[in-house]
Amino acid sequence: MSNEEPLPKKVRLSETDFKVMARDELILRWKQYEAYVQALESKYTDLNSTDVTSLTESEEKLKQQQQESARRENILVMRLTTKEQQMQECTTQIQYLKQVQQLNKLEQAQNELSAWKFTPDRGLMASDYSEEVATSEKFPF
Repeated sequence: MSNEEPLPKKVRLSETDFKVMARDELILRWKQYEAYVQALESKYTDLNSTDVTSLTESEEKLKQQQQESARRENILVMRLTTKEQQMQECTTQIQYLKQVQQLNKLEQAQNELSAWKFTPDRGLMASDYSEEVATSEKFPF
């Protein structure tokens, strides 16, 4: 039954109608009642099948959305893992560069210290002077 067809008119029969009505009239009313019930059942079936179809379509859409979300989540997890690896590599490089820089500073400091201990014009190391000698030469009185 399509939505455009009107429902048959509802038939009401009372106990008095059963006692008073002629048999042919009762049969006619009974057939009208059966048509009304059949129309209601048909409408219910149509509505129910429409609901089931709608629910099935909604379920399918939700499954697709869930799959898409899971796929996007996996992509984001992979990107995050890649970024974490890159960060770890950068941290390792920074630590290596700091270590090399420290070694270079240490070597430079040792070279400066060696240069300060022996200068060609003095020929002596600063450690050869004691504090007393150094102060007495500066302030003889």
